[in-house]
Amino acid sequence: MAPPFDRNGAPGLGFARRSGFVAIIAIIAIVLLSSSWFVVPPANVAFTRWLGGTVMERQPLGPGLHLKMPFMESVDQLQVSQSVYSLPPMAVYTNDNQSVSILVSVIYVVPPSDAYHMLYDVGRTGAQDIDFTVLPVVRNDAQAVFARYNTLTVSDKRAQIADAMQTAIAADLQRLFGIQVINVQLTGIEYSSSFTQSVEAAMSAKAAAVRAGNEVLQRQYEGQQAVVLAEARAKAQIAAAQGEAKAIELVSDALRQNPAYIRWYEASKWNGVLPRYVAGKAAVPVIDAGDAGK
Repeated sequence: MAPPFDRNGAPGLGFARRSGFVAIIAIIAIVLLSSSWFVVPPANVAFTRWLGGTVMERQPLGPGLHLKMPFMESVDQLQVSQSVYSLPPMAVYTNDNQSVSILVSVIYVVPPSDAYHMLYDVGRTGAQDIDFTVLPVVRNDAQAVFARYNTLTVSDKRAQIADAMQTAIAADLQRLFGIQVINVQLTGIEYSSSFTQSVEAAMSAKAAAVRAGNEVLQRQYEGQQAVVLAEARAKAQIAAAQGEAKAIELVSDALRQNPAYIRWYEASKWNGVLPRYVAGKAAVPVIDAGDAGK
């Protein structure tokens, strides 16, 4: 079979042109079809805008497959499930004019009924700057809450401060944007270096005072112990003296009752040698042999 000829007699050119035209039509059809539908994820809602301007719906489109006019309609989607917005570190001031750097996270939900308001009545069109819309409100409320507290009480009252921040932020975001705040978390607190140094100095002074107080107590205890020991020694000496006096008294009574005991004691202690020298009028000892033998 002979190949087809075009009008100029060139074989195959007409077939190639028709094939190329069909391919172009197919590509255009595929592009149109792919641009004529979109899918909304389960956590989102969507709106369409005609030529980037007029919003085509007043109520949001829910999750699922939706159709739109190719190239004529654009789609804006907004997450309506719980979102976590973590603010960058921000400086706030306490009522004693101390700077504190804090980290705050806000867990919030945009109700589907307020999605239109958030997308088109607040900030720029679409979901491009919701975070920047929320940030000034959170920063202002955090600064207002911290201004009620002294720096020294921030750590002890951290939970109370977080609750106060949540109350203020939730009220403002609901009133301004229809955002429902689930929770506000105060995830970080960093004090200024000057405050940290002053606290460390105060702690060192307090520790030194405690040590000094302990030393005073130790000295008092040692003094009390010394008094106790001295009193015990005095009582022991008194008791010893009383005992010795009592012993002397008993011996004296015994001697008075038995005078011969003295002579016997002298005889038992004499070595039998008479003294060679007698001073002055001292008497020579005379021993009664009869009494000593008894």
